[in-house]
Amino acid sequence: MSTGLSPSDIPTFETAGIPARFAGLIEAALPEGGELVAARAITAPAPHVVAAELREFSGFDSNFGLVAKRMIDYIKEDRGAPTTKIAASLALKTICQILLNRISVSYLLSGRAPRIDELRFVLHGKGPWVEIFFDPRLSEEDFELNPDQGPAELFALSICFEEIIQVFHRELGRRKVAPSVFYSTVAVSITSPFLVLRRHGAKPSDVASLMRAYLASLGKKINGGIVWRQRQQEGLTEYAPRRKACCLKYVLPSKPHLCSTCSRSTETTFFDEVDGPVGGHSLPDGR
Repeated sequence: MSTGLSPSDIPTFETAGIPARFAGLIEAALPEGGELVAARAITAPAPHVVAAELREFSGFDSNFGLVAKRMIDYIKEDRGAPTTKIAASLALKTICQILLNRISVSYLLSGRAPRIDELRFVLHGKGPWVEIFFDPRLSEEDFELNPDQGPAELFALSICFEEIIQVFHRELGRRKVAPSVFYSTVAVSITSPFLVLRRHGAKPSDVASLMRAYLASLGKKINGGIVWRQRQQEGLTEYAPRRKACCLKYVLPSKPHLCSTCSRSTETTFFDEVDGPVGGHSLPDGR
């Protein structure tokens, strides 16, 4: 199933600027970076998915509370999170990568935002917790993109994000995860495709510039989840993304170090250009 235009076909005029510029980052990065990003795009249901298990958004909304509780229990019991608040923060981090990240990738690659009524969800009592697909009844014509609707697509993307974020906030925010941590996690999951490409050779200043434009288009709360460290280099101001607040993942016995975008870190490796994939720690999505 096609999800819109291929990156090379997205017009480069202003109304389609973010997807077109993202396609340029893919071309500038090593092929492995683009492959990792493309693998995160939403597709039609995989062969193993039983049609009766697919839920519309309303079904996801009404049943996610149970999934969130099981995620919190698992992170406390199996991964050693010392408190419910820390477990909730890490559950939020996981579910944002599962859902918001894939919605973001689908928009960035195609220029077309997924609509909430096009999405179908499969909920599990254990990992992977939630799977997301497009409604298998949709046809190629349903994904046709009008290039003149660039700003409208960003608006549609914001609506899709907001619907899902409200569910996350109800079950994992409020008195569990502080707003600064909550929106830092949301923002990083939405922009992590850019971090993948930087990790695979895209120029850091180009990555940061497009990340800033993308975040600014998604509203004050999401945009505020990232803060920007600055440096002067050859008369120019360069920017590096940081979480506004730490997710506390480093307290887990299996993760005794800070994330690369952590607000607590004194190092800013983002500024450094790389000729190939950065060695060492890497997540399944390439970050």
